[in-house]
Amino acid sequence: MAARGHVQDPNDRRLRPIYDYLDNGNNKMAIQQADKLLKKHKDLHCAKVLKAIGLQRTGKQDEAFTLAQEVAVLEPTDDNSLQALTILYREMHRPELVTKLYEAAVRKVPTSEEYHSHLFMAYARVGEYKKMQQAGMALYKIVPKNPYYFWSVMSLVMQSISAQDEKLSQTMFLPLAERMVEKMVKEEKIEAEAEVQLYFMILERLGKYVEALEVVQGPLGGEEKTLCSSKENSGLFPVECMCVACQTGSAFCRLGLCEFECETPCYTCLTDMKNIYREMLLDLFLEADISSPLEESVKSMSLCPEEDDIPWDSLRDNRDLTVLVSWDPKDRQLNEEHRQRSLEEDTLWLRLRSLTLRLIGCVSALTHPPASRNSEKTTENGVAAKPSSLQSLLSQLENTLNQATQFSEKQLQVRTVTDRLANAGFFCFLFFLLYMHHVNESSELQTQISNLFKSLAVQLQDMLEKCKGDLLEVKDSHSMTQHFLLENLVYFVESVCIVLWVSNYCGSVLRPLKSSLQKKKKKKKEASTVTPPVLSAYQEFSSSLQSLLNQALEHIKSQEISLTALKLEALSLEGQTQSEAEATFTKTAMDKVQSSYLRSLQEIGELLKKRADTLKSLKI
Repeated sequence: MAARGHVQDPNDRRLRPIYDYLDNGNNKMAIQQADKLLKKHKDLHCAKVLKAIGLQRTGKQDEAFTLAQEVAVLEPTDDNSLQALTILYREMHRPELVTKLYEAAVRKVPTSEEYHSHLFMAYARVGEYKKMQQAGMALYKIVPKNPYYFWSVMSLVMQSISAQDEKLSQTMFLPLAERMVEKMVKEEKIEAEAEVQLYFMILERLGKYVEALEVVQGPLGGEEKTLCSSKENSGLFPVECMCVACQTGSAFCRLGLCEFECETPCYTCLTDMKNIYREMLLDLFLEADISSPLEESVKSMSLCPEEDDIPWDSLRDNRDLTVLVSWDPKDRQLNEEHRQRSLEEDTLWLRLRSLTLRLIGCVSALTHPPASRNSEKTTENGVAAKPSSLQSLLSQLENTLNQATQFSEKQLQVRTVTDRLANAGFFCFLFFLLYMHHVNESSELQTQISNLFKSLAVQLQDMLEKCKGDLLEVKDSHSMTQHFLLENLVYFVESVCIVLWVSNYCGSVLRPLKSSLQKKKKKKKEASTVTPPVLSAYQEFSSSLQSLLNQALEHIKSQEISLTALKLEALSLEGQTQSEAEATFTKTAMDKVQSSYLRSLQEIGELLKKRADTLKSLKI
């Protein structure tokens, strides 16, 4: 919301209190303030949109959408309304509506550089590469700046990459992109290193390696001092490389930095991860049953558990694993088989995440079924789950996990996601609890479900144990990061969220059973009866969850204290003799690592506290 600062609008002063309430998470006050303002200024469209954002964040998605569309149909051109609608549509997971918004804006204000650039970015978010190309050229005609011209060139490259017909890619998209760049080269209008890199990429994809080499060796070729991969500097600690890369701005150093970050991840806070990954699952983990009920959160995503909207057969691997120079022995270097297996593994992980999301949709639909149980259709913004969909999804999850198990047994020479796949097996076990609706007074069935609750408690405890340890370990005045512990903690938190949702569903099934038994007791006037095993097991499981979350919060608190107490400036890095300048760089980098870990722990702790509050709803 902070982007409003540059807008020079007479209504900005009136809108500022609403922005402040939204920024501080006080959505109800934002709605009230917007209502007050709208009574005096009925045509203040931005106030309507800001009210819609408040409604969206309090779980009133339908009302928010209706209010937003009242403004959108007017095709506003003021910055405040456009920016607010963009934020709202992003939170609604409706990026296609942003494109319509700015299409209307450029029709009304065809010379606006800002609106044209927003339109280009909106097309980029939805993968409309042809429209990106057109928008880039339209922008360049209005404001002849190099970046806009090369946006259009890059759009052609993206069309070539996404084209189903390789011949079309090689005979139309790439040659046109090549001609566009050559025109700028001949006119001596090349201004930036990125433009040369794009030219090189085009020639490489066309198989014009001689021409690509000439580009590198000719006047266009920005020689780079490859500090991160030089044998001369092989003794440099990666953190120092990171500092050098930032200082020099070297493209190759930045490339090396990307590799270093992949191999040595340092997670930022959960909200930063959500910007990065943009996964619907993360929205649910952060919001559902906290700021809005699970069913409302699922509904706002227009999620239908029965539908798989990922085109699995059309997935492409856009990574170039050859771009970095490898000094490994030949027998340890990546080959085509390794690349293929890496793609297969990432696809498996994506399948597991997709199935998990759809099964959460089932949890929501089972806990709060639609009014018409026999309806075969899903409403435009609603959720409906057929009785058969649960069985189908569980079967798919089980099959995918079997594939993951087989895959994890293979020894690969590429960085894998086998740890993530191993944790995912837990969910298959968990989701079988969704058959809870079959529970009755049968002692055999109750015993099976009771054992399932006990096993889940044990598995969760095991997952928590894998999180324990010091994120920054200090031995003999040397420091070492153990980033995998934070990664395990993130998976643990995800698991807790899903356990709580499924447990809430189990509670909704067991309450009527308990009520029925109590009525029977009264009729028979029995002084005392044995509590059915499933009810006892559920209550014990709820208590164990409370204990587990308390343990997790204590561990997080201890790590926060430990990180805060560490005097990193007095520590040296393993095996390194550093100059004063190197020590300064290292201290700066390690301070950032420490701060990042602290933010992560604090936000994970806050989320777990909020989740612990929802345990009250599990009581039966």
